[in-house]
Amino acid sequence: MSMKSRPRRSRFAPAAVACLTLACLFACGYSTTSRTAKDIKSIYVPFFENKTPEPNLEISVTERIIDNLVRDNTLKVVSENAADAVLDGEIVGFKNQPFSFNQELNAEEYHVVVTVVATLFNRRTNEPIWEKRNFVGDGSYFVEEVENGRTFDDAVEESVREITERILNITVQDW
Repeated sequence: MSMKSRPRRSRFAPAAVACLTLACLFACGYSTTSRTAKDIKSIYVPFFENKTPEPNLEISVTERIIDNLVRDNTLKVVSENAADAVLDGEIVGFKNQPFSFNQELNAEEYHVVVTVVATLFNRRTNEPIWEKRNFVGDGSYFVEEVENGRTFDDAVEESVREITERILNITVQDW
């Protein structure tokens, strides 16, 4: 009778597997740390001031920021007195400019650009986390209505969406 030889297991194999697993986790972008500063758990967002002639932008921007924060769920949106941080800002620019023209030199497409300046303030340390950051969003639309075409309101909404997503990303990142 011949005995089959068993393959030898290295005592380093479990350690190698563990190291490889950790390397893969970190390479794939996983993290065991919070996405925000350790002492910031809640945020207050007052209505942004609208310094442009375009009506109701402050409502769109502020509501979209709050909706994004609630959906993201990294920070809890609370009243000012209960907040660890305050996100404050102003809508400082609104442009609605011709973008493309027809043969008669009439504008066919317009380009909307919205600019916001915002500051995130840590109420516990009484210092800004970041301040006076510029956020710009843009969108375009055609003057003549075409089937499934973009409207002025669509262009404004796209501009606001871009701005508020950028604000969310910088607000919840690890400072």
